[in-house]
Amino acid sequence: MKKTLSVLGLAICELLFSQDIAFSKLYGYGDPVNFYLGSYPVTGSSGLDINWYGGVRLRTSTGVGFQLTEIGNVGIGTSTPQAKFDVNFGNEQKGIRFFQPSTTQNPINTLVSSLMFTWYNNHADMGIIRGDTDNIIGLGFRFNGDEKVRFTPNGNVGIGTSSPVSKLDLGTNYSDPSTFPNKITLWSGGSNNYFGFGISTASLDYFSQGQHRFFVGYNGSPGIEVLTLKANGNAALQGKLEAKEVKVTLTPTADFVFEKDYDLPKLEDVEKHIKENKHLPEIASAKVMEQEGVNIGEFQIKLLQKIEELTLYSIEQNKQIKKLQEENQTLKSQSEKINKLEKQLEQILEKQ
Repeated sequence: MKKTLSVLGLAICELLFSQDIAFSKLYGYGDPVNFYLGSYPVTGSSGLDINWYGGVRLRTSTGVGFQLTEIGNVGIGTSTPQAKFDVNFGNEQKGIRFFQPSTTQNPINTLVSSLMFTWYNNHADMGIIRGDTDNIIGLGFRFNGDEKVRFTPNGNVGIGTSSPVSKLDLGTNYSDPSTFPNKITLWSGGSNNYFGFGISTASLDYFSQGQHRFFVGYNGSPGIEVLTLKANGNAALQGKLEAKEVKVTLTPTADFVFEKDYDLPKLEDVEKHIKENKHLPEIASAKVMEQEGVNIGEFQIKLLQKIEELTLYSIEQNKQIKKLQEENQTLKSQSEKINKLEKQLEQILEKQ
């Protein structure tokens, strides 16, 4: 009986529309409140008002095209929309949804509404994060319900943290090494070619063709630092440093050696110091250098001081040499005169 009445109702509806019979409201199930077709006024015209308690469905030859459920969800390509707006592509289990985690409340510090992409049993979504009032405190990205990335209004970005405190915050607890990500790769051309940061090893690494082309951090053995940069500007290097040019700025220099009041050490005192200590005055011994290292800047100044002292010794020595040469020339002239006088004396004696 019910089926007969439904068919009859549809036939009457078809007749009404086909005959262009005017109507203001059609209803079904004897319920003009919850099941009706009507109109609503708009400027200069009217709109179609559909109120069907169980929902509205539009079909085509390929299946469901549009579905409005009794709870207000809208589906495109699906008769069972799971969100306020749910698009199903039909060819595979994938879809796009406007998603809200709760229909009754919007939890604080949580994605309150998002655009969700589904693929079989997995989903990824992005949406706003509400604060404790009506403010927005971030934009979040989630995978399978787990938030992975958050952007905050002040421009900070958090990866693995919902409260980034810097422009790029990796959410690492540096007091707990187990939370360190192994590596941040900025560029990768495969396992043998990459450039990035090793967090657990505190390193910066450019790896190409199976070799470390540039590496700062640990050399693979825990506790052995290759290069350490301190906050005060100091740098510690474990290993050799090769460079075409190194510039060291240091004051004062060793030009004080050339001042008139400089007390140039006597060579006798220098000789005594060398015999007793086996190294130059004011220069550290080999043993001290091995134990404490060498300050290149200070060491270069000390070497320059010794070179300048050696220059003064050489100048003084050159003066003495010139003086001896002059004295030698005088003695030579005197010797020639004496030889000449001796010959003259011999000639006089022979004549007598």
